[in-house]
Amino acid sequence: MQRIKTPVIFTLIVILAAAAGSQYYANRAYRLQLEAGYRRAFRELAVHIDGMETELSKLLVANSPTQQFGGLANVLRLVYAAQANLGQLPIHGLNLARIENLLARVQAVAVEAAQGMHETKPLNAVRNELSQLYEQVRYVNNELQAQLALGEHKTSWTVRGGFMYASLLSPAETAFGEQQPLMQALLMIEDGMDRFYDSDFPSEIKRLKAPLPTGEPISEAEAVAAAKAFMPEQAAGRELAVTNLTEGEFPTYTVTAAAGGKDPITIEIAKDGGHVLWMINPRIVQKRQLTEGEMAAYAVQFLQERGFPEVELVDTDWNLNRLMCSFVVVEEGVLVYPRQLKVQVAADNGEIVGYQGLAYQAFAYIRKATPVLSPEQARAFVIETAEILEQRPAVILDPNFEQKLTYEFRVKQGPDQFLIYINAENGAEEKITRLEPG
Repeated sequence: MQRIKTPVIFTLIVILAAAAGSQYYANRAYRLQLEAGYRRAFRELAVHIDGMETELSKLLVANSPTQQFGGLANVLRLVYAAQANLGQLPIHGLNLARIENLLARVQAVAVEAAQGMHETKPLNAVRNELSQLYEQVRYVNNELQAQLALGEHKTSWTVRGGFMYASLLSPAETAFGEQQPLMQALLMIEDGMDRFYDSDFPSEIKRLKAPLPTGEPISEAEAVAAAKAFMPEQAAGRELAVTNLTEGEFPTYTVTAAAGGKDPITIEIAKDGGHVLWMINPRIVQKRQLTEGEMAAYAVQFLQERGFPEVELVDTDWNLNRLMCSFVVVEEGVLVYPRQLKVQVAADNGEIVGYQGLAYQAFAYIRKATPVLSPEQARAFVIETAEILEQRPAVILDPNFEQKLTYEFRVKQGPDQFLIYINAENGAEEKITRLEPG
């Protein structure tokens, strides 16, 4: 019997060793693949920022419409590419709001300049703003190029052994700047942007300055009560308390609902008016048991129970067994895109695990407008080769956050479908969105 057991045990050991070795090399290959992708994204980011600085500098001296249009087109292309590169990096733990807002502002000014030239307005109208943005981009580029040359050879974007995304968590004996020099470089660049922060460099909150949520100030106790009323099921059995107060032009209370052994739920409440701005439940959703239609129904029910007005589902997005449902308010048959609500639903049991309502509260006031063009007249501004499948009135925002009353045309061109927004006052083609198949 002992003779039989020995070969069996040996065989099992060999099988387990082979499996462990196979898993090790598979994980190692996966980590190396991630590492290569992150390095490429970082190098491309540096290239695109460098190109953006060059194009902005040329725009400051360009005098002919041909050179100006070409430069603006190149700037927009480079902005989109740089934004994509940032999205490909594992920097979820880093706050790079100033760099991200700089890219957004360059994009908005370039679009504004191109539209102005189309309307026979010279580039000089925004040349001063372009000059300020150029100084900021030049600073970012200089720092990025210097840090790239110093740090890329000794950094690793992935954590050895865990094969997880790079994070700010590093061993106590190793300084963060030594283990992740490029991530440290991004933080240093972000901090250095402070020298420009008091100029015309806006944050997203400043861009929403006019329609910020308003109302009578509330106390901490009232903020806790508002959080409980908004999520009574989730708050049951949890202790709610204000854990942070943000001051400034947009003061908010952060309410945390804690329970032993469970992840805390966080709710952000506006101090002025007590509006619920967002809520997040970070629990891990292990599996997907519900259909997308069932989850969307849970999201609609959630909004209805809280007295929100009529809404329409316009987009869905899956992430880690969660479905993000994006809704827009419908007022008298008009889609009001600025007033968006986002509800995140867990795929295992339909629980609401996320909510975003800042845009809904910020754009509570929508300027009423009467269309000058009829739907039939607006159709004439849609390209003749497109097949119009559906049309309806809609309010959208232009790049400067100005409200525009439009007609939304859902069209088909070949195998693709698009949403084309025609200004209901003058027939201008305000926006085109390509719809994803399916």
